[in-house]
Amino acid sequence: MRCPHCGEETPDDGWNCVSCRINLYWANKHYKDLAELREEKGLARATQSPPFLVQAHKDAADKRAASGGEVEQKVRSVARRVIDKDQS
Repeated sequence: MRCPHCGEETPDDGWNCVSCRINLYWANKHYKDLAELREEKGLARATQSPPFLVQAHKDAADKRAASGGEVEQKVRSVARRVIDKDQS
């Protein structure tokens, strides 16, 4: 799956982009609209994720992995099906 925000290729089972850490479910649903709104206001279509947020997300993911791996939650599995359906 290609991230709509930064273009980085992320594994299909990923929940967040491996590069910018944006939530892929949200990005697939809303990123285009946000980019268009930013452009209308004279702003760049995309912005960089703040480094502290990228690091905080990486730290949380590493902590989760250290305690037994990432467990697929019910909400995430439903969101993944929606993303898969939208990309078909």
